[in-house]
Amino acid sequence: MLRRKDVDMLSGSIMKGLFVVALPIVLMNVLQSMFNMVDMRVLKTYDTDGLAVGAVGVCSTLITLIVNLVIGIATGANAVVARHLGRKDPEDARKAAGTAILFSALAGLVLTVIGIAGAKTFLVWTNCPEKLLSRATLYFRLYFAGVPILTVYNFCAAIIRSSGNSKRVMEISLVGGAVKVACTYLFVGAFKGGILGVSLATIFSWVITFLMSWWSITKGDSVVKISLKDIRYEKKELKEVLRIGVPSGLQMGLYSIANVIIVATVNTFGAEATTGLSIANTFDGIIYSFSHATSLAVLPYVSQNIGAGNIKRATQSVWRGILLAIILAGGTGALSAIFSPQLSSLLSSDPVVIDYSCQKMVIISSTYFICGIFDVFGAALRGMGRPVVPTVATLLFMCALRFVWVYAIFPLLPTNLTFLYLVWPVGWVLSIALMSCALFPQIKKLKALHAEHPATT
Repeated sequence: MLRRKDVDMLSGSIMKGLFVVALPIVLMNVLQSMFNMVDMRVLKTYDTDGLAVGAVGVCSTLITLIVNLVIGIATGANAVVARHLGRKDPEDARKAAGTAILFSALAGLVLTVIGIAGAKTFLVWTNCPEKLLSRATLYFRLYFAGVPILTVYNFCAAIIRSSGNSKRVMEISLVGGAVKVACTYLFVGAFKGGILGVSLATIFSWVITFLMSWWSITKGDSVVKISLKDIRYEKKELKEVLRIGVPSGLQMGLYSIANVIIVATVNTFGAEATTGLSIANTFDGIIYSFSHATSLAVLPYVSQNIGAGNIKRATQSVWRGILLAIILAGGTGALSAIFSPQLSSLLSSDPVVIDYSCQKMVIISSTYFICGIFDVFGAALRGMGRPVVPTVATLLFMCALRFVWVYAIFPLLPTNLTFLYLVWPVGWVLSIALMSCALFPQIKKLKALHAEHPATT
């Protein structure tokens, strides 16, 4: 049953519906990024030797790799549950949700072991500056100690969003973010906890978000309601969740691996460049929220309408999503590029660090509308049952291309980091071109399939 907070994805204005679903996600991610900026500001204020900001920042790309992998796989749960809802099949939706949560808990434990055991090795692989290594290793290990909680929360959030109730996820995330800020000031400012304090504040906030999301899908107002007895292995549902989620997770993971290649190159320029890149990544995360939120809105729209057999509306959702991503990501990206010096100075007073930050922000922010199109195409293909294509595009043009760029093209201008950062928009454009070759035929195929067998789509 559709509830007041849920968006009716099967009828009404698509553009309005996409915006209603995407807006809470945007607000959530932007405020989360701002909460992270508060962490950086607090560390900057209370850090005596100026190394804590760089130590946390140098971990960010590796941490993003794991988080993106988790979020990517969670989209499989989102798509499968949304498709069951579109078919008016709450029983299978509940089975898919329970299976997905069981998988998320087990996967989180595995990631914790890998993260804690390999922390120093992973950081050395990224050319982490020696003077940052010990603190960065501590932060990495503490962060991964709480990853199982983060993993389960992300899957619960994906299940809640599958019905269009992204507002509830935003509310949960904002409460968690507020708790994180308060604990950061307490542990770092009052107790002088430094890296340890930031880590504990982060984990504590995850506990709060997990408890709230768990309550929502067990006792609250979520369309998909489960109980502990539903947390069990269902082969068919797990296979479908992983069929869509694993390629999506690999896509996002490969994207992050590709970013690690860039980070490793930037780290060779010294601690100032590393810190500048960390600052730029903080603001880039805000801009990325606009394109990624749109894709998260498009995915259940496409999935539900395909489940309901409305291929035309599913296709319209893709084009409206592209338009929305261009407006949101393009507008905020332009502002970020224009005001990059002022924004960077919020997190550093070192002109060298600010210059390094601006070099990336100008190139990436001004082209984020292309990333928006890239994300929507990927979400559309996953919703249409072709999750491997975005993964292949990412492997070729977000990962392999960067190896070529870093080791063959960048050496032509080895002191110009702006030239290094051009690999992002180039990769996005090439990925869109490849995905177009799969998206349009898949739309045609679905239309033909529904015309012949309406009940099978």
